[in-house]
Amino acid sequence: MIKKIILILLFITTVNTLFAQQFRQKIYLLKTSHITNSLNLTPQEAEKFWPIYNLYSDKIHELKFELEGNLDKKLLKNGDLNTVSDSEAENYLNNSLKIEQEIVTQKIKMKNELAKIISAKKIILLQKAEKDFNRKMLQEYGRRKGMMKQQ
Repeated sequence: MIKKIILILLFITTVNTLFAQQFRQKIYLLKTSHITNSLNLTPQEAEKFWPIYNLYSDKIHELKFELEGNLDKKLLKNGDLNTVSDSEAENYLNNSLKIEQEIVTQKIKMKNELAKIISAKKIILLQKAEKDFNRKMLQEYGRRKGMMKQQ
């Protein structure tokens, strides 16, 4: 009986992981398409652009995850900010600022690397395309969440 339960849980976990990977891959492909179209990249530009963009985007994403997820969990491990000491709060603030500074450093490095491939105007278009894509994703999420509430 326990073996069956373990197998069922393993199966559910595997299916859930596969769906999550497919979802992330679909979002990645949509974002790639959106950015490519927005920047009107030539094949030569795209070939050089995407490895650099992906490298720095991944680094920035990891830093943001650390900033928004891990540090908050450490700070609020008891679920109550009142239980945090002043030294822990000071530590949290210092770590947050270090991570934010590293995010800016990575963005500057990415801009400098991309400037070797595409124009400054296209880099600005990239920033706009990223914001537009994120806004569209949030709108779609809100729309779908609203549809779920109606059902």
